[in-house]
Amino acid sequence: MKKTLIRAMVAGTVFASLLSFAGCGSTPKADPTIKVNVDDDVDKVVVVDWTDRTLGEIAAPTWLKNMRRGNSDTFKEQWGLNSNRVVKISMATGKTEATAQALSRAGFAYVQAAELSQKVIGRVGQGLNDVGQLEAVYVAASETKADMTGLREETGFYQKVRTTKAGTKEQSEQYIYYTVYSMDKATWDALCRKYLMDVMGTEGLETETQKKIGSLFSEMKEDADKKDAAKQAEEEALYKAQLARLEAEKAKANADAAASNAEVAKAAVEAKKLDAKEAQTKAAAQEAMDLADFLM
Repeated sequence: MKKTLIRAMVAGTVFASLLSFAGCGSTPKADPTIKVNVDDDVDKVVVVDWTDRTLGEIAAPTWLKNMRRGNSDTFKEQWGLNSNRVVKISMATGKTEATAQALSRAGFAYVQAAELSQKVIGRVGQGLNDVGQLEAVYVAASETKADMTGLREETGFYQKVRTTKAGTKEQSEQYIYYTVYSMDKATWDALCRKYLMDVMGTEGLETETQKKIGSLFSEMKEDADKKDAAKQAEEEALYKAQLARLEAEKAKANADAAASNAEVAKAAVEAKKLDAKEAQTKAAAQEAMDLADFLM
C-alpha cells in the first residue's frame, strides 16, 4: 500500500500540472494582450503570439478566461452549442505549438480524472477517522482513470509566452495550448457513474467507505460544467486538508520508524556490551581455573 500511495502521489503531481485549461479558433475582440507580474522583483510573463492574432483576435478571449474560472456559458453562446451540453477544457505546455497541442489532447482524460478524484478525496476523506481508509481512498481515486469516450473536440487556442527572470533577465519561451471538448449530459453522467464504480471496486475499501463514495454521484452529475466559485474553493480546501492529513501520518510513521530503528540500534549496542562483558567474565573464569590448576 505504501508503494502504491507513493505512485499515486506522483500521479497526483502530474495531474496538478495538467489541471489547467485550453482552446483553437476565432472569437470576437474583447481584451488586451496579457501582461502579468510586472514588478521588478518577480518574473515578467508576456503573451507574444496567439491563435488568429493577425485576424484581430486578442491574447485572452473572454470565453477562455471564463472557462478557466469554470463557466462555459460564453463559449456555448459564441460557438452556438446547446446549453445542455457539458463543455470541458484542458491545457498543456510545450516547446512548440504542436507539442503543447498533442499533450493537451493526450492529457485531457487525466485532467478530468483529477477533477473527479479531488472531489472524492476531499468530500469522502473529511468523514473518515481511519487514516488507513483515507489512504485507500486517495490511492483508489488517484489511480482510477476517466473514460473519455463520446467527446467532441470543439476548438483549440494557443498562446506563446515569454518569461523574463527577475534577477538574471534571462528569457525563455514556451507554448500553452488549450483544447475544448463537449459532450452531451448523458455521456457526462455515464462518465461519472463509471468512474465512481471503478473507485468503489478498488481493493481495501470498506463497505461504509464505498457507500460514501457512491453517494457523490448525484452531486457530480449536477456539477457538470457549471461550477460555483465558492463551492469549488471549498472542495479544494477539503482536498488539501486530506492531503495534509496523509502527509502528517506519513511524517509520524517515518518518525516512529526512526525511533524504532534507534531503539534497535541501542539494543544492539547494549547486546554487544553484554557479549563483551560475558566474554570477559568467561576469560576471567578460565584464567581462574587455569591458575587453580597450576596451583594444585
